[in-house]
Amino acid sequence: MKIPVIACLTGILIFSGCVSTPQSRVDENPDLFKSFSGGQKETILKGEVDLDFSEEMVMMAAGVPSRKAKKRSKIGDSEVWTYYKYSAHPIHGYGGYRGYFSYSSFYGCWIRNPYMGHSMVISRYGEREKNLVVDFQEGKVVSFEMVQ
Repeated sequence: MKIPVIACLTGILIFSGCVSTPQSRVDENPDLFKSFSGGQKETILKGEVDLDFSEEMVMMAAGVPSRKAKKRSKIGDSEVWTYYKYSAHPIHGYGGYRGYFSYSSFYGCWIRNPYMGHSMVISRYGEREKNLVVDFQEGKVVSFEMVQ
């Protein structure tokens, strides 16, 4: 049982080191960031986007999109960038200690509640939810939807 726990924790450490943040993306592109206005810089550092942002500004604020798609409408062609977040949900069921077990999530690994019996890890990915959709026309943001 210790091997799955160690594997899960190792994965957490590896992937948490790879997490890109607005600040880390700014640090990678300081000259580009300096070219933006003060208001744009503040918005980017908060991880948000705004109308008329360029693709570079959106990449700096939100990172690489999960999905890119082309869209055609009466107002013209656009490109849509979609960003997803993954959230895990607790699982409850029967079995184990006193006939009840409870799992809680931690970075995609499901860890049995140690107060309810012996510890065990099950690998599982969370639910995918949209958290940002950005519409570009001619390289500029014309609309966006942010889920809070």
